[in-house]
Parts: sequence; C-alpha cells; structure tokens
Amino acid sequence: MVKLLLILSFYFINEKRYTIESSKIEFYSYAPLEDITAINTESIGAIDLSTSEFLIKIPVSAFEFPNKLMQKHFNDSYLETDKYPECIFRGKISDNKADGEITLHGQSKKLSVPITFNQTSDKIEIKTEFNIILDDFKIKVPRLLFQNIAEDIDIKVESTFIKYKGQ
Repeated sequence: MVKLLLILSFYFINEKRYTIESSKIEFYSYAPLEDITAINTESIGAIDLSTSEFLIKIPVSAFEFPNKLMQKHFNDSYLETDKYPECIFRGKISDNKADGEITLHGQSKKLSVPITFNQTSDKIEIKTEFNIILDDFKIKVPRLLFQNIAEDIDIKVESTFIKYKGQ
C-alpha cells in the first residue's frame, strides 16, 4: 500500500510540472538615432504548479540582431556574454504576476511582471511585457553612443510550456 501511494504521489507531482517547449524573447531599444531589436528563441525553463515556482534561463549570446556588428557589440562590449552567459529569472506565479529575482550581467534584482497565463490540459502559455533599466544591471553605454541605445529596454516574452514527461 505504501509503495502504491509513493508511485501515485510521484505521478501526480509530475502532472504539475511543465517545461518550455518554445519561447520567444524580444527586446527593443528605442533611441533618438537608432532603434535596436533582437530576438532569442533558445530559453529553457520550467514551472511547477504544485508550488507555483518557475525558473527561466536565457542564453544571452543567443539574441539575434538584424545587424551582425550590433550583435558583436552587444555580446562583447555591453552584456559581456563570455563572463555572464545567462540571464536567470526565478520566482513564483500568482494572481497573473510573476514575482521573483532576475540575474543579468552578474547583478540580481527583484522583479514583478504582469503575465497572461493560459492553461489547457497539456500546455501553458505565458505572455508578458516589461522594461528593464540598463543601469540596474551595471550595463554601461559609452557616452558617444547614448543617443543610439536607450537606457530603458522593452522586453516582450511569449512562452509555451508542455507537461514534463520525465525520463
């Protein structure tokens, strides 16, 4: 009987875990001289509905820019992706919000973002839009480029999670 309960509890716990099937993260920098946009589709992450906890890892160097020189400057000069390869957002989901801590460029900051959360029997879709301030993460923009890169960056996220199937 105990063995059966353990097997059932493990089964139901797994029923509450979801992993990223697909994700699209876009950022926009609206500046006087130049708008910059980039897209990342390489995120990994999970949600555990039994605890409402989530974890998202974004490989920062996977952002794709329309201009390869922008991409090189982003990775080498601004985000220093060789030194800080990931952005991590972890926390809890409640009342159409994701509350937690984001770590970017070696700096951590509390973050609360509104989310649209849609769940079907086997998928969860999450969408959000929010802003980050470069200075909060000690991302420096050279004075010569301050009109090319905004200090406040718009982030848009669309992710689809599927039930975790185990190994």
